Amino acid sequence: MGIFDKPTLERGIQFDIAQLTPPQTVTLFGHVILVEGYALTTYTGCHAVVTLRDTPGKTVVILTVELRLQSLLETALETGNLIAFRGRKLVSPPTPGGGTWSVDVYDIDGVILYNMP
Repeated sequence: MGIFDKPTLERGIQFDIAQLTPPQTVTLFGHVILVEGYALTTYTGCHAVVTLRDTPGKTVVILTVELRLQSLLETALETGNLIAFRGRKLVSPPTPGGGTWSVDVYDIDGVILYNMP
């Protein structure tokens, strides 16, 4: 097996080692430009579109089912204040409204809302 070959389990099944390691948690900063809430049978929560501060021109989506985090995201949208969010980039993110995402999507577990004068 060459160094670029994918490892093979018994019976010839291939797997990608990168899929076995959990996604790394990151903290990113930006401004919320849209919040959409869902109350579907398959998903109750929200997504927010965030323009990143440290990577100008880059937009990401963050998903949460936590009402407290959704409230902070809505406040950030209303005030225009900077947020920081902590989360993991999703490999196959859910699309509550259907379709596909054209940007990176993060599952978040924390939001900090900054009051910037």
